[in-house]
Amino acid sequence: MRHYQRYNNLLGWAVWAIATIVYIACAERTVSWWDCGEYISTASKLMVGHPPGAPTFQILGAIANIFTFGHAEYTAFAINIMSALCSSFTILFLFWTITMIAKKMMEKQHPDGLGTFQQAVIYACGLIGALAYTFSDSFWFSSAEGEVYAMSSFFTAITFWAILRWEAVADQPGNLRWIIFIAFMIGLAIGVHLLNLLVLPAIVFTVYYKKFKPSRKGFWFALVLSIVLLGLILWIIIPWTVKLAGYFDVFFVNRLGLPFNSGTIAYFVLLVAALVWGLYQSRKKGRVVMHTALLSLCFMLIGYSTFLTLVIRSNANVPINENEPKDAYSLLAYLNREQYGSRPLLYGAYFNAIPIDIKEGSAIYAKDPASGRYQIIGHNTEYIYEPEDCGLFPRMYSKENSRSRPHQDYYRFWSGTDANENTDKPSGIENMRFLVRYQCGWMYFRYFMWNFAGRQNNIQGLGYNPDGSRDPLHGNWISGIKFLDKLRLGPQDNLPDYLAGNQGRNTFFMLPLLLGICGLVYQCRKFKHSGFVVFLLFFMTGLAIVLYLNQPSTEPRERDYSFAGSFYAFAIWIGLGIMALTDRIGRKANPRIAFPVITVLSLVFVPGLMAQQGWDDHNRSHRTAAYDFGKNSLLSCEANGVLIANGDNDTFPLWYCQEVEGIRPDIRIINSALANSFWHIQPLFRKVYQADPLRFTLPYEAYGQGKDYAYLSNLDLGDYIELSQVLAFAASDDPSTKQRMMDGSLIPVLPVNKVKFSINAQDLLRKGLLTEAQVANVPDAIRYELKPSQSDMVFRSDLAFLDIFASNGFERPIHLASQAAQANILPVEEYAQAEGIVYRIVPYRNPNRQAVGGNGINTGKSYDLFVNRFRWGNLQDPKTAIDPESAGYAGTIRYQYAQLAKALTFEHKQDSAIRVLDKCLEFFPDQKVPYDGIMIYVMEEYFRAGATEKGLKLASRLDEIYSSRLDYMNRFPSRFARTIQYERNECLAVFYEAARRMRPYGDLPGVNDMIASLQKTLTSYGIQ
Repeated sequence: MRHYQRYNNLLGWAVWAIATIVYIACAERTVSWWDCGEYISTASKLMVGHPPGAPTFQILGAIANIFTFGHAEYTAFAINIMSALCSSFTILFLFWTITMIAKKMMEKQHPDGLGTFQQAVIYACGLIGALAYTFSDSFWFSSAEGEVYAMSSFFTAITFWAILRWEAVADQPGNLRWIIFIAFMIGLAIGVHLLNLLVLPAIVFTVYYKKFKPSRKGFWFALVLSIVLLGLILWIIIPWTVKLAGYFDVFFVNRLGLPFNSGTIAYFVLLVAALVWGLYQSRKKGRVVMHTALLSLCFMLIGYSTFLTLVIRSNANVPINENEPKDAYSLLAYLNREQYGSRPLLYGAYFNAIPIDIKEGSAIYAKDPASGRYQIIGHNTEYIYEPEDCGLFPRMYSKENSRSRPHQDYYRFWSGTDANENTDKPSGIENMRFLVRYQCGWMYFRYFMWNFAGRQNNIQGLGYNPDGSRDPLHGNWISGIKFLDKLRLGPQDNLPDYLAGNQGRNTFFMLPLLLGICGLVYQCRKFKHSGFVVFLLFFMTGLAIVLYLNQPSTEPRERDYSFAGSFYAFAIWIGLGIMALTDRIGRKANPRIAFPVITVLSLVFVPGLMAQQGWDDHNRSHRTAAYDFGKNSLLSCEANGVLIANGDNDTFPLWYCQEVEGIRPDIRIINSALANSFWHIQPLFRKVYQADPLRFTLPYEAYGQGKDYAYLSNLDLGDYIELSQVLAFAASDDPSTKQRMMDGSLIPVLPVNKVKFSINAQDLLRKGLLTEAQVANVPDAIRYELKPSQSDMVFRSDLAFLDIFASNGFERPIHLASQAAQANILPVEEYAQAEGIVYRIVPYRNPNRQAVGGNGINTGKSYDLFVNRFRWGNLQDPKTAIDPESAGYAGTIRYQYAQLAKALTFEHKQDSAIRVLDKCLEFFPDQKVPYDGIMIYVMEEYFRAGATEKGLKLASRLDEIYSSRLDYMNRFPSRFARTIQYERNECLAVFYEAARRMRPYGDLPGVNDMIASLQKTLTSYGIQ
């Protein structure tokens, strides 16, 4: 044992080095999709991201950014490397965790001491388990991007490792320093993600088994204590530390007449004094447990104090300042994620319940600088439902829609309920069926199997198709053992190219799973106490999260990253599987021969196989799609313009490009999903970087906190009223122009719903905002009818967009990020002209608008952007890993290329149109982004522009692709009939649409032959 620790350390660092090299090599060199753009932006300048915040991540990210030495283009890579290092240190602590557990188990079997052979088995356990987790799908993915989950995994790993270190020295002086260290890590981890708290039950039972004689009574006491500790931190320490500060400040300001923040300062002085007094007294009286508990609380609060950076930076009015947590009350709402609402856990209404009332809850306070007091600006509310529409442990509750697919339909698919939309509530059996099938099965077990059995592809699936048939093609788990996979998912031979060539298709033949099961069974049978501790970690970071999150029936993206801690625990069992196999096989064969064979085979066929299968889809070093999308959107905008974006993937790449790399600082970015919040609208009144303030008719105060609605009257005056007059009426200070609400508050009124925005073409011409040729297409006014957001109310966001449009007119270019935004944000679709990949609101109808079947297109500007300036994520590079988000937006961009070509052909610029289409195929090749139905539009435009051979080549390729899919569908057994019918209809729709769009070009050589080929396929399925 003399050299055990040295080799244990060296091997641990060797595994760390392997993981570090892999993760940095695979890390994305720039921004990624989803929250990465937001996290990198807020970390680079210490701004305020979405609730509940990640200040620890941001502080460490700001430190990482220092090492770019002012080169902003490397900021994202630096923060991605930070995630890579967090991940590799997670692997380091996993190795040491496994070897500590294995060593403890081995010492019980060999009380006389461990020889070289036993030590080698321990090292092998750590090596195989740590490397298996290194190359596990979910963890490897998180390691390559600037998101919080890699750092959260690090804190989970170091916390669990630390309690095992305490266990090893628990009988020695100074052992309690490890408990205090754990408390500090938990405090810091709160500033990353709350997932770290789920280690607490494992910590409690480690202490229990070490310090107490196990008994049934003791077991239940430890279990209850672990839950109490978890609840104490989650529902008492985290919120009440801030809530009490708010109470103190309101009392000091409103009752004592002292300045703002005086109560907060007094509260923290009292808190520190109370802790110091408690520490002094407990040490003086020799109460070790109390002293340790108070010291742990102190260090936890020190770690938790990173949230003060959010308050400090929010008061600096930084450009990204979500929720504006400027004081204790707003910070509390921020921590509680109040803007997202809550999900029922133990009791609540089902998805088809109808609210019967609204219950007024706690008061919402806000500072009123004019009076120097806190004012109540509203109350938190919650819906009240009929008791018969509610139930215990409701799993089927969401009334929202996701991805244009109602949650309600998917609740019915997964649970088998026949409940009508507003009638019978789901039965208890249906409720539990949804829990087991969807929440546990689809949203946990499927992810678990991705990591240790195999993954079908990286195409997001919802489990069911929109018609209610099961989806066996997208996002399922597979094993690679064909006869097993065939039973669940249909034929596995001769898959269509888009499935067979999907980089996310990884098959492990269940080998990691089986090795982990061996370790699980071995530990739990022979070493029950340590086995239960690992099981607690596995359960609390897995199925316990499922129960707590209560996920709705559809999600906008896969959520496997949430369960990385559970997969971490299973990796411990993978490592212990080596000990299990060595012990088992060593009874029948020479263990000194069996062990190296087991180790080598396990190394090759578990982490080795996982690395080989996963490298192509986890190597993100060549991918730049999110960055290019954001940059291209900004390049599409006119100078000093406004760009209104929609969701996360529309907005966060824009934030990154502008905030971090300084691209187009003259553009004002507005997120329509956040525009109903005062903290997103009011900053538009001030200048940011080179972007001037926006003009508004309503005053700054009209968009303040608590001013969530305006009343929309349906008064019909027979004619359309000028929008500026309507807004001026709403902006009036006269109380008679307001609508009084039930709580006595007054809200603005839009007196009519028929409005117009008059256009002075000659004035715009003089200002250079129009050309002579465009004047003829300018109407005298844009007219439309306002529609309420809800009942008779107009939300703050809708009011703000009307105000921005009316007050800035066409002098401030207003752009919409997508076609979906046109109807939802401003009802001026006819005047939204495509320029690049955005849509600018112009005062005229583009003559090519009807020709391209919708929006007009600025062909001159768009041609230059699409052909000469845009880059598309390096997707044409064979080395680039294609992710679902990049593939998804590629379809949209292909359609925009086709529309531009159509407009160019309309303007008799056929050569330019062909050049545009060629660029489309160059940037988005079939080999990397498989062709789909969108390519019909590209094919059609080749024919329209006179490039018959290119059109036929593309038509032939589509025929080949979808014929292959149909052939595959036809090989499914009859039990998949309903599913196959849905997929078959999808394919036949492509044949039908391609043939229909080719018929006008039947006089071109070869076209009729291609139509005949397509029609032959349709006829074989009874379609004429």
